[in-house]
Amino acid sequence: MEKVIDFFEKKVKLILSIGFAICLLHCIICISKGIDYKKALLFFGESVALYFIAWSMTFIVLGFQRINPFCSKSAFNFFCYLTIIISLVGIVYCFLNDTILCLIKENNEIEAMAFLAVPLGYIYGTIYLYKKNNNSEQKKEKEVETAETKKNKKIKYVIIFSIGLLLAISVCIFVFSSLSNCEPYKHSVEVIENNKEIIEYLGEDYKISKIVSGSISTSGNGTGEASISYTIKGKNGKSRVYVDAVKENGIWNYRKLIFYKEKGKVDSIDLLLIQE
Repeated sequence: MEKVIDFFEKKVKLILSIGFAICLLHCIICISKGIDYKKALLFFGESVALYFIAWSMTFIVLGFQRINPFCSKSAFNFFCYLTIIISLVGIVYCFLNDTILCLIKENNEIEAMAFLAVPLGYIYGTIYLYKKNNNSEQKKEKEVETAETKKNKKIKYVIIFSIGLLLAISVCIFVFSSLSNCEPYKHSVEVIENNKEIIEYLGEDYKISKIVSGSISTSGNGTGEASISYTIKGKNGKSRVYVDAVKENGIWNYRKLIFYKEKGKVDSIDLLLIQE
């Protein structure tokens, strides 16, 4: 395992350059398969950002183990080795998924985001802490760190943690905003606001949540699927809306559009039956 760690540490520029090139290749494949180039480039940028998020997550999780007084050096090294082994398997899978599988998949099955950066982030985050822990153990026998050095390290850790947290929040905001801007969400809101029974039930001061859960996928050939839900707060408490739709030939066809009067209850209004 020491040889693997030394290899990744010495060849860091080469390995990260190859990973970046594969993410770029995945972006080009997606564009050639009919995915909108703006969307492909956006997901390429997010794929690169995933490296730093994975690095920061590893730093946070293993960093806590490093300062945990109940975690011995051998136990910490074991966690590092386990993370590296799992990440190596992830690198092989993500490489195949982002290149060969992406080429042979149908257009509507392609994932626009490349995931190779994630295991690379885990590996280099783990290697950084592994080297830091083992080097610090050796230095403890020779010298005592000054207060100024400790202060600088704390500041550096806070900055790294903050950057990772901001990146994670940015990704979450993008996901929620993309769901709240999709056509099925907008259509369901329009149907609800035009339904007198629902508006009377909610009252005049209702609030529709912008936090949308679920998933949506579209492809360049006019197909896609959406399964989303969100809450509406009215005078009778929280209600939930569920939407299930499929896109064919660029047109959304709705299979389910249900308004649940109370969150977690079965009492509901089937808006598709009303429209028919």
